[in-house]
Amino acid sequence: MAQQEDMSHILDGIIAETKVEPILSNGKIFFPAREIVEALGGRITWFPALKLLNINMSDRTVSVVMNTSEAEVNGKKVILEYPPNIINDRVMIPLKVVSLLIDTQAALDKETVDLSIARDDPSITSIRSYSYPDKTRIVIDVTEQTNYNTLSLTNPERIVVDVKASIRHLKAEEKELNINDLLINRVRTGQFDNNTARIVADLKSKQNYDVFELSSPQRIVLDIYYSQESSQEQIVNHQTPIIISPKNEETIVIGEGNKDNGKFVVVIDPGHGGSQPGAIGPSGLKEKDVVLDIGLKVTKMLQNEGFTVYMTREKDIDVPLESRPLVALQKKADVFVSIHINSALQKGSPTARGVESYVLNSRYIGASAKDVADRENKASQYHDYEDNILNQIIADLEESASIGFSLDLADIVQRKLVQNTGLESRGVKQAPFIVLKGVNMAAVLVEVGFISNPNEEKLLNTSEFREKIAQALSQSIKEYVKNMPENI
Repeated sequence: MAQQEDMSHILDGIIAETKVEPILSNGKIFFPAREIVEALGGRITWFPALKLLNINMSDRTVSVVMNTSEAEVNGKKVILEYPPNIINDRVMIPLKVVSLLIDTQAALDKETVDLSIARDDPSITSIRSYSYPDKTRIVIDVTEQTNYNTLSLTNPERIVVDVKASIRHLKAEEKELNINDLLINRVRTGQFDNNTARIVADLKSKQNYDVFELSSPQRIVLDIYYSQESSQEQIVNHQTPIIISPKNEETIVIGEGNKDNGKFVVVIDPGHGGSQPGAIGPSGLKEKDVVLDIGLKVTKMLQNEGFTVYMTREKDIDVPLESRPLVALQKKADVFVSIHINSALQKGSPTARGVESYVLNSRYIGASAKDVADRENKASQYHDYEDNILNQIIADLEESASIGFSLDLADIVQRKLVQNTGLESRGVKQAPFIVLKGVNMAAVLVEVGFISNPNEEKLLNTSEFREKIAQALSQSIKEYVKNMPENI
């Protein structure tokens, strides 16, 4: 066996210098037992007559015998790929034994011949940022629940989150995020000490903030809010808020949202678009095309009635799901309507039919509400969280009077759609739709028929039927605002 002169071992990201170098031979690596064990906080007892090595850690005892491919961990046998050995009068242990000492992930980089020993304690796996009109959100993904502390610093203004975790799994490009929105210059991350990761948000000015944790998956969320002072500064400097897509697919710039001469403001959201076709019918009809046509018709009808109307998209483009409700917020809309078409092909029910309307709720209320919400939420950055999408929505959801207003609007929309189209009513339901989250006005998502039903697909493929749907939506909005509660 030969000594490897350029070998180092890394304990939780810290290179530990050793008097005795590890030894590599035929791809098998051996480490000096005493120095590795002591570096990991353990204690060894050596019985030379028996060639037995006992290693005592805080929560376990590991015993190995030289030249024997077997170990005991708290009395239970574990097979070793190759045995420990005495080399140059030193007790040397293989990589497998190192992994048994504590809950670790030990790996050898054969090119650099470096040993990486990573404790299976909490670690940060990702850091993400999202810029919204009213706040900037920093999301810190961690492998498990852990403790954290926050503090604010001045000169310059900073918010610090110290997390009891390592950053060994954090990608290099995520250790410094150049955000440069209206609130934050950048977010920096480093290993403050062996057990603490420090995340620092460099602010452009002093701001209010909130920190909380969410589970499944585990994450720590830092929300930094626009203060009144920064809002005033924004107006003075004529800065236009920017909504940044979480997936960086597209940046949408939206101007000031003041009502035009006191007119009611409506935002129409044709679902899907661009690379997101939505549901597709038996003959190939795409949801994104139908709802865009309906949205354009509704917009024209309402404009002719004196409404100020904005659309989240006026052509076949990608619009991030999370950005759609933000359009309504920045435009200070009175009404937000998201138009969609239902599908039951995945459930094997091509005969499913009818129209239904939805409002936001943190629970699923109504038959098939969960199926519909899951399908419509797939375009979101949170799709991978599956059933746990609810946690993210609850973080923003305020069950305020706007939910009641939305139910009032949904009742009208449902009634008018059934009257105008003659389709079956599936009722008003509630579910955690991302496209409705965070809104503070009457907001409804409508499913105007089943594209998976051959008969309804034929109707949806005609301009006349789309006109009927647009009329129903236009009439609903007019009836709602006519009787709209004060101080909405």
